[in-house]
Amino acid sequence: MNTIKSFKSILNKKDGFSIVELVVIMAIMGVLASISVPSALRWLYKEDQNAYVRELSSFLNLVRRETRRWGGSCTIKTKLLGPGLEGKGLDMTCLGMNQTSRNNSVSQIPILKKTVFQEVNTDFSFTPKGQLSTNNNYNHVVFVVGGRHDQSPGGGDNPKCLVISMPSGAIRTGIYSGSYKYYSNRVASRFNNYINENSCITY
Repeated sequence: MNTIKSFKSILNKKDGFSIVELVVIMAIMGVLASISVPSALRWLYKEDQNAYVRELSSFLNLVRRETRRWGGSCTIKTKLLGPGLEGKGLDMTCLGMNQTSRNNSVSQIPILKKTVFQEVNTDFSFTPKGQLSTNNNYNHVVFVVGGRHDQSPGGGDNPKCLVISMPSGAIRTGIYSGSYKYYSNRVASRFNNYINENSCITY
């Protein structure tokens, strides 16, 4: 308390600051910055991840609705994006749909920022009934979405996840409980067939 009062008295001086007082002010401001900046960075990183999951869920629900609407089908494939890159981590091709609807759906593929990575366990399709289809024996499609940043501001928080259920195509989001290390040179987008849908604790 006495330190705070002393700091206020220094700031309220009308006859200028001495060198010692300026050094004290700068030291206090440095301590405050060292506390607040990592917290702000962590919040920004987490918000980038949350925003991507929201956009991904919105995009997938849109495609699912449009395949039902037009009686068409869309195949979604994971696109490899290397470290330090940003862009769309998914490719999509559609058949039997209105061209305007198809183009609008493709335009909604979310963009991975340099602070966000995604990993997907398999390619998949939405059928004319809006149901999920895969070319393998996966029961569900699982996305893991996390942060491409240093461990310190990330705090080691678990990444987000999104599950598309077989065969309904229902989409759920949650927290991935598996172990993931955060680092700045992580690949932005890639396959990972070791992702376990049971590790996605959905809301």
